[in-house]
Amino acid sequence: MPTRLDADRLADALGELPGWNGDTSTIVRKVTMDDETADEVVERISLVANTMNHHPIVDRAHGVTTFTVWTHSQGGVTELDITLASRISDVLRQHGIADPGR
Repeated sequence: MPTRLDADRLADALGELPGWNGDTSTIVRKVTMDDETADEVVERISLVANTMNHHPIVDRAHGVTTFTVWTHSQGGVTELDITLASRISDVLRQHGIADPGR
């Protein structure tokens, strides 16, 4: 069972995930991309999430796609969420969406 992260561990993890922010409840990344790219990205992330049996909340509006991640059963962010966020970032990079600040 995944363990919920405390604020210090979460801060360390977010330091390795450019573009992600949040608190011990949820982590979020907002990405600006066109609809065609968003379709491809969301489809690929869905496949990745299925292999992990752990899925982000995806919200698409006005050219911005928002990924929100947390572990429902633990009531907050766990190491499983950090892994999923990292994989989401990998998919974004594969589609030419650079990490902010890098």
